[in-house]
Amino acid sequence: MSTDGRGLDHLMAQNETELGFLSAYGGVDEGGEHGGQNLLSALHRFLKAGGMPSTLDGARLSFDAGHAEAEEHGCRFTFKGSHLPLVASDMKSSGFSEGELKADRSEVEVVFTAWTIDQRRFVERLVEHHVHG
Repeated sequence: MSTDGRGLDHLMAQNETELGFLSAYGGVDEGGEHGGQNLLSALHRFLKAGGMPSTLDGARLSFDAGHAEAEEHGCRFTFKGSHLPLVASDMKSSGFSEGELKADRSEVEVVFTAWTIDQRRFVERLVEHHVHG
């Protein structure tokens, strides 16, 4: 085993430019007073990595099909479109709160309280529908 001081931190710093896109898929620290802002930042990175132009301005993120806002206990996400590929039960799992899908499936609003694979798949499905729908 090598003791030359080249640990994982050094390797990651050395390759930061090549590995930056991975932050869009990683976890996020949801706790603390900045939990909603951390979730908003993770969503921003994820949208950017997925090719959805977005603008982060403080506690509000704007993108082609909607917006998101950091709140005390999460990130309120609103997405609009035609025949969104969702059903109400899509927002019933852990990490989702206050989910509402309009009857005509033209708009969804939900609070993300975590940033796990479930939230990423949810957003990815909506972005795919918007971009390729």
